[in-house]
Amino acid sequence: MSRWCVPAPALRKGGAPASPLYNDCMEEVSLEELLDSVRAYPGFERKKAIGHWARRFVPRGRMGARVYGPGDDAGAVELPGGGYLLLAGEGLWAPLLDDPEFAGFCSVTVNVNDIYAMGGLPLGLVSIIFSGGLSEEQREGFLDGLEQALEHYGVPLLGGHTSPEGETGAVAVCVAGTADRLLRGDGARPGHDIVAALDLEGRAHPDLHAWDTVSNAEHARTMTRLKALTEIAAGGLASACRDISNPGILGTLAMLLEASGSGALVDLDMLPVPPSVEIDWWLKAYPSFGFLFTVAPEKLGELAAILDEHGVEHVTLGQVREGSAIEVQWKGQTATFVDWREAPVTGLFTPRAMEK
Repeated sequence: MSRWCVPAPALRKGGAPASPLYNDCMEEVSLEELLDSVRAYPGFERKKAIGHWARRFVPRGRMGARVYGPGDDAGAVELPGGGYLLLAGEGLWAPLLDDPEFAGFCSVTVNVNDIYAMGGLPLGLVSIIFSGGLSEEQREGFLDGLEQALEHYGVPLLGGHTSPEGETGAVAVCVAGTADRLLRGDGARPGHDIVAALDLEGRAHPDLHAWDTVSNAEHARTMTRLKALTEIAAGGLASACRDISNPGILGTLAMLLEASGSGALVDLDMLPVPPSVEIDWWLKAYPSFGFLFTVAPEKLGELAAILDEHGVEHVTLGQVREGSAIEVQWKGQTATFVDWREAPVTGLFTPRAMEK
């Protein structure tokens, strides 16, 4: 029996709770135990390395109004004729290559989502591969998944670099895109609502914290949902947005709030959990479609209407607050997930890094 079962509301149109996805909890656990598990998850822990490598470049990336990054889902450069060029990249976690076809598909998904999270459209990708240690079977599996994903999202592979060196395989994939108007990841302000847009119709990977809603989905279904991001950006409806990535829902929110200089109160009782997984797993999962928004109350209805129009499940999880602590409520308990000022999530946004 599971320790982590939790009653959680399903979603219906408009983000309102429907019937519970679980009928009963099997074994009680405390909120602090749940948060400890999420804080210790490598997908969250590994984000601390970002600041060590990129902190010194934050001031350069904020030198003027025409350049944005590092610290967002994609870097952005304002183009002379209007709009923005977007650039992002992802290195694949080595264990992903144990399922090479899934890894190939994911290499496209994660990059495409980073562009849409910025309100943009992807133009194309490049790959960087060190193939030493990869078998022919792994190579062909990866290429099969890559090819399927490129077809699914309708984006081309433009080139890259291939090297036979290395004792183990290493793969990185980068993407370019454009946006007319940016969705930034650092605009959350006290009083704004926190909205999670999720796809509950998927399947859990048997070995990884990955929730797959796209590899067996119709192209039109995926693209219709992603189009909601560009419409939200065009309408200036969200103050901040981030793609839910490998630190999970709470970890991604912590990154957004750290960049925004704000805290939050989150109600986990409002979080929908697919019936096939447990809340501990779900809080750590990388969903192939999952985004967090912060939105001013007066714009919440319009943002929700766009998500509804495009068939995107959504729920309001809490509210942005003053300070740097992320407080979580669950089953009558309250605890602090993280205070990013005391325990930085990425360490990118220290006072020194933010100096102009």
